Amino acid sequence: MVDTGREELIAWAMAMEAYARDWDATFDGRPNYFTQEFWYLLILATIAHWRERPMTMSQACHAMKSGSNRTREQRIKRAVDDGYLVKTRGEEDGRASLVVPTPKLEELIRGHLERTLEIVKRAIEGRGAAAP
Repeated sequence: MVDTGREELIAWAMAMEAYARDWDATFDGRPNYFTQEFWYLLILATIAHWRERPMTMSQACHAMKSGSNRTREQRIKRAVDDGYLVKTRGEEDGRASLVVPTPKLEELIRGHLERTLEIVKRAIEGRGAAAP
């Protein structure tokens, strides 16, 4: 087992806390989006899009980890209604329903990841985890 010092663990915990606070602020403190299920959905949909392999509706539902299919579909609908995701037909055969981030979501996720990457880098380098 690695013997991690208390101060190092505190710096890491502060970085994780800053990450969570930044996520909350990214979505204007809206409690609906401050859930693990939305985190998985929005982050993984964005990554899939950046890799040019958009998520299918089935993959998006599975990514959320919890809730009934109906609940998961309602979460996706909420993200679509709020302008974060778009549901579209797949180009290959037009049957698959794809979930794609909007430019608005991409900008929010990119900003969130850039800010929190810097916080985590500082924590790892031992320079503290205070927000920039």
